[in-house]
Amino acid sequence: MRFKKTIAIAFIILSVIIIYNCCRAKKEYYVALGDSVARGINSYGDDGYGYTDHLKDYLNKKKKLKTYVDFSVSGYKTNDILEDLSINKKVTSGKNEYNIRNALRESTLVTISIGANDFLNNIDINNLSFNDITPYKDTIKKIVPNINEVLKEVRKYAKNKVIVVGYYNPIPFLFNTNKKEMDELFAYIDDEYTKIAKENNMEYISMYETFKNHGDFLPNPMNIHPNAKGYEAIFNKIRENL
Repeated sequence: MRFKKTIAIAFIILSVIIIYNCCRAKKEYYVALGDSVARGINSYGDDGYGYTDHLKDYLNKKKKLKTYVDFSVSGYKTNDILEDLSINKKVTSGKNEYNIRNALRESTLVTISIGANDFLNNIDINNLSFNDITPYKDTIKKIVPNINEVLKEVRKYAKNKVIVVGYYNPIPFLFNTNKKEMDELFAYIDDEYTKIAKENNMEYISMYETFKNHGDFLPNPMNIHPNAKGYEAIFNKIRENL
């Protein structure tokens, strides 16, 4: 009788532990990768409060943040992330040091903004014309393999949720964002990014429509980076995805 009672108590304790582990709030190990948009550079070229900061603080307030590691660097192109992964780059956050491969292995959530600098590096920014978007499509075709290589390398280590953050139109003060050709170009970009994100079992979030009717997100004609409202809008799109 005593043996049966012991078994019953052990079963109850084990059930409670299993239920607790299944129901407790999941803590996120969040890794941010990418360029100046991931870094949160504001409309005047300074370090601002970017979408990664919003997301980190949101998870923290919800008591769902275990660790946050930021590997993003302003000006980064695809080859820079590949180099970071190759040398297993280290960063210090607080009292801890993290290397990029281990951080990605531990991650439950990764966001990445990359490719915009590759694109801008391959066009003549001083002679832009969108009457014929074929050259810009050709540029996207040229850099897509590089972006795909980055996503493949990230996926080698990151086995959980990875969100790829898309482009917005950074020059609404030069071109009408409702222009048919601009819509066509960004639809093409979104299609290409969506394909490679799916190939790598990642989620792609388009930002073009979010910024399209909000020139106020990009108030400085001399700078392509969003202001605080723009970064909050990017964060809100990511939050919806979560």
